[in-house]
Amino acid sequence: MLYGTDRNEREIIAGLYRREDSALAEVYRRYGRMLKSLAERITGNEADAEECVNDALLDLWQAVPPDRPTHLAAYVSALVRRRAIDRVRYDAAQRRCGHAYAQSIEELSECLTDPEGEDWGETLTIRDCVQRFVDSLDERDRRLFLLRYYSFETLETAARLCGMSSAAAGMRLMRLRKRLSHMLTENGIQV
Repeated sequence: MLYGTDRNEREIIAGLYRREDSALAEVYRRYGRMLKSLAERITGNEADAEECVNDALLDLWQAVPPDRPTHLAAYVSALVRRRAIDRVRYDAAQRRCGHAYAQSIEELSECLTDPEGEDWGETLTIRDCVQRFVDSLDERDRRLFLLRYYSFETLETAARLCGMSSAAAGMRLMRLRKRLSHMLTENGIQV
């Protein structure tokens, strides 16, 4: 069960809450491969991906307690994703960027502005608008959109996982970005 909370996951969370090292080791045993794969898709580098996973596990250790995640896999995936994105931003600042994350962000740049420098209220408005947009999509479009722009899968992989050709997926994503751009504009967000 990838993102559900099963009995074993609840036991791991309780172990983390009790500060048991074995619980952290179990998180790595259960989810390490998935987490490293996610980080590697974002960073484009195996060594950076491993570092992001290790940093995220440290973040998990420091967050629990007081946090008590409901869905451990989703929680730790979000930590890894955040660490990997931070790493790519650092690398981009050093002019070393050019992988799936950068390509995904470049595609989305036509309808999303960079939230850095914007006020927190506008960033929340953009986030809420994007969430409503994703929620409005049918299952196939939602899966394609999230695979490409949340999990940073390549276009080819996202297309394959959605049972479509790369050309069809690329066209579908272009239409989805236009719809998102239109929705943002309707909500007073400058694109």
